[in-house]
Formats: sequence, C-alpha cells, structure tokens
Amino acid sequence: MRINAAKSAPPAAARSTTLSRLSAATFARLQHKLRRVHLKRHEILQEAHRSIEHIYFIQRGIAVLFACTRQDGEVGAAIIGRQGLVGVPVVLGIRQSPHRCLMEVPGEALRIASEDFRQAMDESPPLRQQLMIHVQGLLVQNEQTVLCNARHQLEERLARWLLLAHDRLEDNTIPLTQYLLSKMLGVRRAGIAAALERLERDGAVRKRPGAVEIVDRTLIEQRTCECYRIIAEYRCPIDFAAVGHASERRPRASGRGGPGAGYPAP
Repeated sequence: MRINAAKSAPPAAARSTTLSRLSAATFARLQHKLRRVHLKRHEILQEAHRSIEHIYFIQRGIAVLFACTRQDGEVGAAIIGRQGLVGVPVVLGIRQSPHRCLMEVPGEALRIASEDFRQAMDESPPLRQQLMIHVQGLLVQNEQTVLCNARHQLEERLARWLLLAHDRLEDNTIPLTQYLLSKMLGVRRAGIAAALERLERDGAVRKRPGAVEIVDRTLIEQRTCECYRIIAEYRCPIDFAAVGHASERRPRASGRGGPGAGYPAP
C-alpha cells in the first residue's frame, strides 16, 4: 500500500538522513516512486562499468563502495548507511562508474528508478541541493580515506572503519568478517587479526564468529586518527551541529516504523 503524501509521516522521521532533511513538498515528489526493498548480503547495488538502473536510499544495513583493478583486486573506498545513498554518479548526471557497490550488512532500502530520480532532480532544485550535500560528504570520506591509507597505522585505520560502521548500524555487534575488513583496508587478514586482538585485549572490542562487538566506543575513538572525526563532521553537517562531538552516541532507534514501513515491495 502506498502512503498518501498528504498524510505521510514528516520527512524528519525518515531513517534515511538524506530523505529526512527534505521538506514535505519535496519528499512528495519522490514518495510515489519509491519502493521498499530487502537487500541481502553481497547483493550488487551498483556494478562497475554498467548502467546504473536504480538509486538506493539505505534505511538499514551497510553498503560498501569498492575501487578495483584487475591486478590488485578490490579495496573499500567508502561505507554507506542511513546517512547516504547508492548511485551518486546519477546525481552528477553520469550513467556509469568504475566502482561497484555491494550490500555487506543485509538490510533495507528505498529504491527509485534512475530515470524517475533524474526527473525529480530536474523538477526540484531543493532536492538537487540536498543531494549535493550528500555528494560532498561522500567526497570527504573518499579523500580522507586516501590520506588515511597512506599515512596512518593499521590499527588507526581499522578503528576508523569500525566507528564508521557503528555510526550506520543500530547494534553494537558489527557483522563484518576479518576477510571483509582486510578487503576494505587493502591489507592481509593476519594484520586485521593482530589489530583486533590488541583492541580486544584492551577492552575496546570483542571478537565474535563473523562479527566484531563494540564494547567501549570511547576506547576505539582514542585509537583512531583525526580522519574519522573529519568524515563524521562532513557526513551530516546539519546533524553534527545538533548532536555535538562525534563521540556522542545518538539514541538507538527502536521498532520498524518510519516512512520505509509503508512503501510497497517491488
């Protein structure tokens, strides 16, 4: 059943930060074209060098954008959750990307066809402006990741990824395997295992089969570099000013309500 635009919940209630910042009138332009979809682990949301057919506003779970070459394989370039969307090239008027995006923590998204999305942007300058804020946040994450990978120690980089993942989930248990963490950081799995052991020994995390549990977030923040704080600040410029320092945890959402709950499945 579709939600009646005139009676829908305020956009501020949306689990997707990008959608939550839209005015009711702007949100209504997208609403009847959005479809709620369940996303499995390893589901391809964007394939390299292929036409981007859909835009995904992540409601729950984590997607990872991978850069790759034939010789070197894949390395994580960005992590996307409720604060973002998958399909940024379409926002910029481009139909393809050299990067692929996979859903690494299963969840849900609101999906819209690329053509419908482009039309909505053309008709709504406020929507386009809000999307550009997201593009800026993603660029900051990409650019800061380059510096971080070149200059900072593995434990600092791992702490950054764990914090970014924690920000995008509603649980202290992050279902990321050591293999995936090694792909994200472009290092050997043995290095990830050693760094996690140090964090666990100090009481910051607890290793679980196929997951990492955040035990003391403050300790992880002390182990990471300035890159995390820069990324967190520019991820949601408006929200950041409201919640204060990046180390302050936002209240965990409860239940499965919100705008995503009423959208039809594909």
